[in-house]
Amino acid sequence: MAAVEPARPDLAALRSLSVVRRYITEHPVALSAAGVVLACAALTGTLWGDDGSLWGVGPVAVFSQGRWWTPLTAIFVPDSAVDTILTVLLALTGFAYAERVLGRLRLLWVTLAVALAGNLVATAFHALLWTVSDLRPVEAAETPVLDPATAMVGALMAASALASALWRRRIRVVGFAVLAMFALYAGDTDAWYRLVAAVLGLLLGLWLVRGTPRRSWHRSSTRETRSVTALVVAVTGLGPLAAVLAGGGRGPLSFAVSFFTQYDENLVDLCATRYSPLCDHQLAVVVTRGVGPGLMALVPVALLLVAALGLRRGRRSALVLAVAVEGLIGVVAIWSVIAGTVSVGPWADPTWLEYGLWAIAAIGVSLGMVVVLVALRRFFPVRADRRAVVWFTGTVSATLAACAATHLVAESIFRQTYVQRVSVTDLLVETLRRFVPPSFLRNLGQPPYPTHGAALLIYQWVGVLFWAVFIVAMLRMYRFPQHAVVADDEHYRRLLRRGGGTLGFMGTWRGNDHWYTADGTGAVAFRRVGDVALAIADPLCAPGKRDQTVRGFVDYCADRGWSPAFYSIHDEFLPIFREMGWSYTSVGEETVMVLADLTLTGKAWQKVRQPLTRAERDGFVALWTRWDDLTADQIAQITEIDEQWVADKVLPELGFTLGSIEEAKDPDVALVLAVDSDGRIQVVTSWMPSWRSGRRVGWTLDYMRRRVDGPNGLMEFVIVKTALRAKDDGLEVVSLSGAPLASKPGVAAENDRTLLASLLEQVAAALEPAYGFASLFRFKSKFRPEYRTLYLAYSDPVELPSIGMAVLRAYLSEPSAREILAVARAGYGGDR
Repeated sequence: MAAVEPARPDLAALRSLSVVRRYITEHPVALSAAGVVLACAALTGTLWGDDGSLWGVGPVAVFSQGRWWTPLTAIFVPDSAVDTILTVLLALTGFAYAERVLGRLRLLWVTLAVALAGNLVATAFHALLWTVSDLRPVEAAETPVLDPATAMVGALMAASALASALWRRRIRVVGFAVLAMFALYAGDTDAWYRLVAAVLGLLLGLWLVRGTPRRSWHRSSTRETRSVTALVVAVTGLGPLAAVLAGGGRGPLSFAVSFFTQYDENLVDLCATRYSPLCDHQLAVVVTRGVGPGLMALVPVALLLVAALGLRRGRRSALVLAVAVEGLIGVVAIWSVIAGTVSVGPWADPTWLEYGLWAIAAIGVSLGMVVVLVALRRFFPVRADRRAVVWFTGTVSATLAACAATHLVAESIFRQTYVQRVSVTDLLVETLRRFVPPSFLRNLGQPPYPTHGAALLIYQWVGVLFWAVFIVAMLRMYRFPQHAVVADDEHYRRLLRRGGGTLGFMGTWRGNDHWYTADGTGAVAFRRVGDVALAIADPLCAPGKRDQTVRGFVDYCADRGWSPAFYSIHDEFLPIFREMGWSYTSVGEETVMVLADLTLTGKAWQKVRQPLTRAERDGFVALWTRWDDLTADQIAQITEIDEQWVADKVLPELGFTLGSIEEAKDPDVALVLAVDSDGRIQVVTSWMPSWRSGRRVGWTLDYMRRRVDGPNGLMEFVIVKTALRAKDDGLEVVSLSGAPLASKPGVAAENDRTLLASLLEQVAAALEPAYGFASLFRFKSKFRPEYRTLYLAYSDPVELPSIGMAVLRAYLSEPSAREILAVARAGYGGDR
C-alpha cells in the first residue's frame, strides 16, 4: 500500500497571510479611518443615495444656517457610494503610508488640524468668491461639501515632509498634479477644498521638520525633469476624463469636454418631420454620439498619454507629439474666443470674470505647455533609428491611405443615406474631417453626414481605426532607440587587470555592453533588457573616481531613456548610492575563501577533508587546464556532461551572472577537472581570474558540472585542490561566487522587505526545484567562507516591476510563455 504523502502548506498563502497580518499590525489608524468612513456613510444614508446635506460644510451651512459642526462632520461623511469606495482605498494606501511616516498619535492630531483648518479656510474663500461673482469653477455656495479625502490628503502632504527624498518628491508632485487636474477640469467644490487642505498640510509638514537638516531630492536633474514633464502632460491628458467623471466639468479647462454636447430632444423630434437650418447641428450631434465617436473624442487624451510615456524615456518623437496636441488645443481655445463661442462680456456683466478666467486658463495652460516643452527639448534627445522611423512612417501612411480610400469609396456608393445631396468635393472634405478629433473641429461648420447603414458605420469608425494604428506604431517605435554603445572588449579587459573585484570578469561575457568614462579610466559592463540597463558587478573605477564613474553611467542611461540598475555590487559602493538618494536591496551572498586562513585542520573542516582523502585514495586527480589545451576526447566528455545536466532541467541554462560552457572557453579562464584513473572526466569547473594592479590575486568559481552517475564528494575535492594551488601560487582569495537571494547563516530576514526583494525571492523560490540555489549555498558553507553581501541599487521604486522583469528576462534570456509557466510549475512542485 502506497504511503500517503503529507499535505504541504501553501507557501504562497502563508506569505500572503503574513503580509496581511503585518499590515493590520502596522496600520491600525488607517484601518480604523476606513471603518469610520464606511460606518458614517451607512448611518447617514449617503451610502444608499441620500444627499447628507445636514453634515456638509459650505458658506450657507456655516454662516447662514448656523451649522457650526459641519467643518468637523464633513471629514467623516462621504457624499456617495463611489466617494465611499475611493475614500476607503485612499485610507488603506496613502493614509496608511502617512501613518507609517508620522506615527499614530501625530497622525491623529495632524489629520484633525489640517482637516478643520482646510474646511474653514476653504469655506471662507468660497464665500468671498461667491460674493464677488458666481464663478463657474466654484459651485453655488448652497452646495454642501462632504469629503473625508480632504483630511487624508492634507495628512499625506504633511507626512511628505518626513518622507525620504524620493518619496517626498513623488507625493508632492503627483499629489498636487492630481488635485490640480480635478480642480481645473472638473471644478467641483470638493476638489478646491481638497486643494486648500493639501496646501495647509504641506505648510504644516514644513513646520514639523523646521531646523532638521533634510537631504535634497535625489540625483539626475535630467531624470527628474523628464518625470515631472511627463506627469504634467499626462495630467492635461487625463483632465477631460476627470471632468466627465465629475459630471461634465465646471473648471476653467472644462472646454475640453464640451464635445459631449447634449442635444435638444424636442428639436430632434421636430426635425424628423420638418427640416430647419437648426437641424444640421442637432442631428449631427446625434450622429456623432456612440462608441466610435466617443473614442474619437478621446483621441487627444490618448495622444497626450502616449506622449507622456515617451517623454519619461526622453523620446524626441514624444516631445513633437505633445507639442502638436497641446498647440492645437490652445489654437482651438483661441478660435473659440474669436468665433464667439466663448464671449467675454463688458465689466458690468457679472459673467465677465467667469469667462475671462476660462479664456486665460484654457489658452494659457496649453500654450504655456508648448513653451515649456520647447524650452526643455534638450532633455529629450532620444531618437529612434532610421529603420524604426521608416517602419513607423510607412505603417501610418499606408493606414491613412487605406482608411481614407475606404471612406471615400463607401460614402460615394451610399450617397443616398446623406441628409442632403453631396458632391465629390463634399466627400473629400468629410474624408479629411474623419481623422480629426471633434474638439478640433469646433466652429468650422457642419458638412453633410450619413444617417444610417454602412455609410454611417464607416463614418463613425474609420478615424478610430487609424488612430489606434497610429498609437500602437508610436509605442512600438519607443522600443527602438539609437544604440550607440562602445563595444571595446580589449580595453575593458585592460581596465579589469588594473582591478575589478572577484565578479568583474562577468563583464566580459557575451551579451554585455561596455560604457567608458570620457578619459577611458573607468568602465561599466551592463546588459540592456528593454528600457532597463542592468550594470553587472562592481564598476571598474580609477582610484578616487568611484563617484564620478557611477554618476557618469547614470547620466549616460538617462540621456538614452534607460532605467539604470546596478546588480551584484558590494558594500563599498553603497555610500555613493546613499548619497544619490537611491535605494538598494540584497540579492545574494558571495562566499569567499580567504587563503591566508586556509588550514583544513580542526573539526570544522572534517566534511571537506573526508571527500578529499577518499578521492585521492581512489586515484582521482585535479587537472588544471584551459579550453584551448583540451583534447578532442576531453571536449566530447565535457559536452556530454553538460548536455546531461541541461536535459535534466525543466528550464534551459540560465545566463546573465551564471556562466555556461561558452564562457568557460575564454582564454583567461582556468578549467579544473576531476579525472579518474581511466582518464574519464567526472567533474568540470571553470574559474574566472581577478586582478589588482596587473597581478592575479584570486579565482572565482563559475561553471560547475558533474556526471549524474559519478561518485559523491568530487566537487569538494576540486574546490579544495583549487584553493590549495591558489594559496601555493601566492593568491589571496578563492571566491565560490554568489548565491542568488541567499542570506548569511544566522542572520534574520529583513522585516521591511522591498517589493523587488519579495519579487526576486519568489522567483528564486520558483527556480529552486529546478536549479537548487539554496542547496548549493549550503554546500558552499562547508568551506568556511567569508560572506560578502551582493546588492542591487536602483533609483526609483516605481521602476521595480520593470527591473524585476528585466532580471528575470536576463537570466532566462527572453523567456517564452512556456518557460515562464515552467518556472511557476517548478516552484509549486509540478515538475519534480
